[in-house]
Amino acid sequence: MESHNLRGGRVAFDLGPDSATLVSATPHAGWEMRVWKESRWIRVTFTRGEEASSVFCVWHDTAPRVMVDEHGA
Repeated sequence: MESHNLRGGRVAFDLGPDSATLVSATPHAGWEMRVWKESRWIRVTFTRGEEASSVFCVWHDTAPRVMVDEHGA
């Protein structure tokens, strides 16, 4: 399992050799959360006003990898 603690919340993925599963996603107090799932990627975004914290897990033609993007205040 791979966990990430972002400014807006915490996300955990179960990474396999050629796919991944979202185990949990929990926003911090005052943040909202949205989840997108497709056949080869998962995105979780936490927002609060102009702030955003996103984590992307992708496995298109590769082993699953996780990328974090945070912007705003």
